[in-house]
Amino acid sequence: MSDRSLAGQLGNLPDGIEALPEEHQQDLADAVREARRRQGAALAKAGNDALRYVPALLRPAVRKAVGL
Repeated sequence: MSDRSLAGQLGNLPDGIEALPEEHQQDLADAVREARRRQGAALAKAGNDALRYVPALLRPAVRKAVGL
């Protein structure tokens, strides 16, 4: 994500958020970016943990099929 602003991350902002001072919008943008980073890490971990239930010989094929 190259645009670090809140509008760059979320698109059109509600009027109430646009009314916030720039400093508060940047704090919110940082929080959203960090939440997305944590969410991505948690999803990757969950996907890898789920592969433990797949027989070892099939794991490479399953990883490729699901994009892990």
